[in-house]
Amino acid sequence: MGRRDIIRSRLTFVYGVLALGGVLLMGRLIQLQVFEAPRLSALAVKQRTRHLNLSSIRGEIVDRGGEELAVSIDAYSIYAHPSEFTLPPAEIAAKLSPVLGVPPRELLEKMGGPHWRWILRQKEERLTKEVSLLNLDGIGVIKESKRVYPKGTMAAPLLGFVGIDNQGLAGIEHAFDKVLAGPPKKLEVSVDAHGREILRENTESPLRTILTDGAQVVLTLDESLQHIADRELAASIKNFDAKRGAALVMDPSNGDILAFAIQPTYDPNEYQKADWGRIKNWAVSDVYEPGSTMKLFTIAAALEANKITPHTLFACGPSLTIDRRTITDHEAPKGIRSLDPFSILEVSSNIGTVQIGMRMPPRQHARILRRLGFGEVSGSRISGEVPGSIPPLPWRPITQATITFGQGISVTPLQLLTAACAFANGGIGVHPRLIDKITSSDGKVIENFPPLSRGRVVSSATAKEIMAMLTKVVETGTGTEAAIPGYNVAGKTGTAQKIREDGRGYSGDVISSFLGFVPATHPRLAILTILDSPQKIHWASVTAAPLFRQIAQESLQSLGIKPTEAIVKKQEPPNEFKPQAL
Repeated sequence: MGRRDIIRSRLTFVYGVLALGGVLLMGRLIQLQVFEAPRLSALAVKQRTRHLNLSSIRGEIVDRGGEELAVSIDAYSIYAHPSEFTLPPAEIAAKLSPVLGVPPRELLEKMGGPHWRWILRQKEERLTKEVSLLNLDGIGVIKESKRVYPKGTMAAPLLGFVGIDNQGLAGIEHAFDKVLAGPPKKLEVSVDAHGREILRENTESPLRTILTDGAQVVLTLDESLQHIADRELAASIKNFDAKRGAALVMDPSNGDILAFAIQPTYDPNEYQKADWGRIKNWAVSDVYEPGSTMKLFTIAAALEANKITPHTLFACGPSLTIDRRTITDHEAPKGIRSLDPFSILEVSSNIGTVQIGMRMPPRQHARILRRLGFGEVSGSRISGEVPGSIPPLPWRPITQATITFGQGISVTPLQLLTAACAFANGGIGVHPRLIDKITSSDGKVIENFPPLSRGRVVSSATAKEIMAMLTKVVETGTGTEAAIPGYNVAGKTGTAQKIREDGRGYSGDVISSFLGFVPATHPRLAILTILDSPQKIHWASVTAAPLFRQIAQESLQSLGIKPTEAIVKKQEPPNEFKPQAL
């Protein structure tokens, strides 16, 4: 082969290699631009963007007049993305430490690993601006929302609180968490090669803006009445050295909860410092034996069963023995008294109440109590509510006897007050209503929660007689300390023995309570006051009854319910002795 042929052969080879390379290159280009374009485009977007899952701004909780009880404010959180660091972690920690007031070692622990993580949450804007000025790659700031309770401790066990990630952990915050929180937000931001956010001129970072999607929950509470109940309850607990107390205020006509005070309480802004005893809403989660406040339900049941009339007379001696257990009255006379239901309730006679109750067959007695709402949850939508209990049938004679004056049956404070509202409402039972409505962030109503009726639970005649009896209790009986000048008041004292913690018998402590209505003729307020284990004085007539009076009197003034001269003249205090009561 000549030299020319060799050169031609080599050129042909080179041209072939070049042609093959061109074909392969063209094929690769076609593969990348046509077949793999979607995948490569997505990869490019992924490299220049970052996705963050953030919560929406949580909706407000407000009272019936729009007063803010729980709101969300701007807060700023600092995060680290270690894979984007351009400085050693130890050097970054050393620069951050004096600004954040956090030891470098603690910061290094927070920044450990390659993944995105929080360093500090929900801090003031000033602090985060100082961090931004450090211009550290992989360290950034995000604007979040922080839950704040502007009224502090007000209605705290009812409202509850949220965790650091805005999840409801207790109370209304927990029960309506999904409604208040709204849907989560997924933010996509553009970043440079160092992971820093890229902003266009005259634009704000999307990390600084989170849409408000959480709905607003409007309560039936009245902030003014809540403040009154909280203040007066705290003062009574201190005055009588009680373990704890509750004051519940309702509108008996529709079940609206106007105030729901529990003391001692806690500040939901600092819920981490509170123990469970202060956080839990024991007015719906704990049961107790109601004592003498149950007597009005016993008399109502007997009236409904047609076993007595308001004028039936009962021979009430100093004691009564049933199943070898002796029942007595507080400060009972030596002889035998002839008492009708009015007088039995007026002096709070255990013996008279037992005789009234035992005229009913146990099954009928239990049925009427259940009709009034005992032994079941009230339907309040309050988290943690328990139903209380009525002893299962059949009842021994002593079981029915003790139930008549409030032993052997367990109730919650809310359940007791709700059941009594039927008497102030002409015999129509109500369900307690705490939630009025839910509205969107732009004010549109999403859902209404209208008042719910239990229907007729006792006759209007029975309700009228019970209210008349309760009015006499306050006028001349054990409840005179609940009287309010200018208003007629109906109510009943209760001083109940506390069951020992081991369940064996009763301790030396009591639960003092007063259940009342005002004005008695056309009730606007139903109020239950409770003092648990008062140490200085036990009797409800001088502990819980005056607490009722203070709350009722100030609430009437707040609502603008004016007294009448006729009632003022009628309520001039008589001089005769007023008995204290169990």
